[in-house]
This record gives sequence, structure tokens and C-alpha cells, in this order.
Amino acid sequence: MSNLLKKVIGVDVGAKFLTVSFNDDSNQNQVQNIENNQRSILAFLKKISREDYCFVIEATGNYSSRLLHLSLSKGFESSLINCMSVKHFSRMKNIIIKTDAEDAKLIKLYGEMFRPEIYVPKSIQIEHLDQEIKLLNDLEEEKRRYAVKLKALRYNPHLNPNTEKHYEKRLKQLEKEVQEVELRLPQLQDEEFKEIKNLIQSVSGIGEKTSLQLMTATSGFKNFDSAKSLVKYFGLAPRIYQSGKKSYSPGKCRTSKTHIRGMLYVCSWTAMKHNIPCKELYLRLLAKGKPKKVALIAVCNKLLRICFGVVKNKIAYQQDYQKNLKILT
Repeated sequence: MSNLLKKVIGVDVGAKFLTVSFNDDSNQNQVQNIENNQRSILAFLKKISREDYCFVIEATGNYSSRLLHLSLSKGFESSLINCMSVKHFSRMKNIIIKTDAEDAKLIKLYGEMFRPEIYVPKSIQIEHLDQEIKLLNDLEEEKRRYAVKLKALRYNPHLNPNTEKHYEKRLKQLEKEVQEVELRLPQLQDEEFKEIKNLIQSVSGIGEKTSLQLMTATSGFKNFDSAKSLVKYFGLAPRIYQSGKKSYSPGKCRTSKTHIRGMLYVCSWTAMKHNIPCKELYLRLLAKGKPKKVALIAVCNKLLRICFGVVKNKIAYQQDYQKNLKILT
């Protein structure tokens, strides 16, 4: 948790400008626009003291990463907050104005009230691996898109051979680029990374690509203290609404990482067949009348919790671990 004595600088992030809100030495609120480039950010950081100020930054992917990493490199305490948290906080405060300046003030107020956790940066190796995996995902998505377009094109009774040839050429090029990226991935993995990845892959249902995605998204689960927070981070935690006699579940909390959530859903198909605890959970929920999709989401939740357990305990997955533990005790 960031120092309670430090003043908070709230930052609303844009592609070209950063809008910052903070209290100056006279405790008067100041709002400034800073260009989102290295030179302007460093010039702003020189004007303030890291002993007096900390940053609370709206998480907007690559647009916020420059300020985040530069501030951390200069010794500032910096935190990232989800834009949805700010949105709900705005509703709670009954704020109806939506401008960059007002958003920066709101983020500052949020930071002063809740003092979010200080961001722990990923290693350079993890950052590079994360970028390669995102590139791989984009290439595979583009490849699927072109394959669908080519399939649809071939239904045309007046097919242009040159158009078909162009699509085929593009698909071959994409396949080549995918293979090039896949060959580079093992070169970016150190011994610790490989060890943790092997632990995750020991879980029945988790494969190579999913283990890589989980590793890079969580820095090897180092940023999580509990399986509950991990499941919530990936948007697989069930939500419950209860008021008086009225009670129902609105579904899972879709937060972020939709691509990984989709991969885990595919993994659940294998897990419910070959992973005994997951299979038992799946059948138990079906017996209660739950839809198959709901049961599979519960399997995804179970898989994440198992992955967290094997990594934190540094023990490869054993399907009969609990049974053997009872025998020993």
C-alpha cells in the first residue's frame, strides 16, 4: 500500500496527452496537460518530489505504460487502477460531468480514499515475451480471418483466380510469420520461467499456449496473494445478487483478459474428461440442473485455482493429492 502521507497525483491517460491533477505546496488543486512522450514526462517528474508525491494512473494499456515505467524508474510510487473502478466510483459520487480534467480529479480522489497497491513492474524478459505472445495472437487471428474470407469467396460462381491466389499467398505468409514467432518464444524463457511453466502444464487440461499466456499475464502469479484474487482478475468469479427474498446470480464478473478466458474455456473441455476433480465438479453441477456452459465456467475457475496452488507450493499437479494426504495424516 502506498504511503498515506504522500499527496496523490491522479492521471487521466490519452494517446497524445496526460491530464494530471494534484495539490501543490499551498494545497491548491492544479490540473495540467502533459504531452504523452518521454521528454515531457521527464520534465514534469523533475518538478515534483518523490518523497512528497505518488501517482495513481488510469490503466489504458500501452498508453499508460510510458508514464508508469518512467515514474517507477525515478523512484516514485505508482499505482494502476482499472477504468471501470473509476467509472463506478464516479457513479457513487453522483458525478455527471465527463471531461479529462474532471476524470483526473476523480482519479486523484480515488487514490486518496483507497490508496491502491503499488504497481510491481514485470521483468524486461516477461515484457518482451508478453509482446511476442500478443503478436502471435494477432497473427493467428488474422490468419483465421483470411481463411474464413477465402472459404466464403470460393462459393462465388464467378471466382477471380487472381483474388483467390492473393488470399492463398497471404495465408502462406501469415503461417510463415506464426512459425517464426513460435521459434522465438523458447529463447525468451529463463530457467525460473520454464520451471513455473512446467508446473502449470502438469495440470491436466492446460497446454503450452495457455501456460505461456497465464505466465506473462501474471508474472508467474507473483502479483497475486490468493487464488480468489486470481480468478477475479481473469473474470471467472461468480457474482451473487441478494436483497430480501430476491436472490440470483447475474453470471461471472467479466473484467479483463477475454482472450485468456476463451483459452481456459477450451481447456475445460479436456479437463472435464481427463482431470478427475474437474470432471467430478462438472458432473456434480450437471446433476444439480446447471447448464453445461455454467458447469464449464466452474471448471475454468477450478483450473485456475489448481494452477495457483501448484505454482505457489512448487509441487507438480497430482490428481489424487488430497486422497494421499488423508492417508498420510
